[in-house]
Amino acid sequence: MQLPKYLTQDELKKFFDTIFSPRDKALFVLIYHYGLRVEEVTMISVEDVNLKNHRIRIHRLKNGLGGEKPLWKHTAKILRAYLRQRTDTTNYLFTGREGPLKKRQIQNLFNQYAKEAKIERRSVHCLRHSIAVHLLEAGRGIEFVADHLGHRNIQNTRVYGQITNPLREQIFRELEHNAKIVKI
Repeated sequence: MQLPKYLTQDELKKFFDTIFSPRDKALFVLIYHYGLRVEEVTMISVEDVNLKNHRIRIHRLKNGLGGEKPLWKHTAKILRAYLRQRTDTTNYLFTGREGPLKKRQIQNLFNQYAKEAKIERRSVHCLRHSIAVHLLEAGRGIEFVADHLGHRNIQNTRVYGQITNPLREQIFRELEHNAKIVKI
């Protein structure tokens, strides 16, 4: 089985370096940090974001597990910058000229920024795959990744469990010096 398409940390940095719009930066940061599907980010309301208590309410699709999650401090900073300049009075967090942002608009924005960053053309959904892989690379277990993505069935998360080469190398080097491994 092939690992889903995802962006490396370097590609992600390049991607975010091309975004100067506070709305778009907040949009894609939420998609990446919380592993959101495009439709899930469109469902977030202003009331779902609690900057004072650093919490965000996530609504999951496909029978996923949503609920309240901690809001990362740097994500809160980006959201504050966006909300300070936001003039829309609707309850949707992310809006365009004609109401809430639509899936196609978000995909088009992603394509535009990916092209500017010279990233191989991918779907916005690769941001969801990216956070899953990056969490595993950061040493989080598959159970945490399943919870973070809202998967009810951990089998849906196993595809990300195919360890990437840099992580495999790092783990191997750590195990090489582990007292529990017999040196011969």
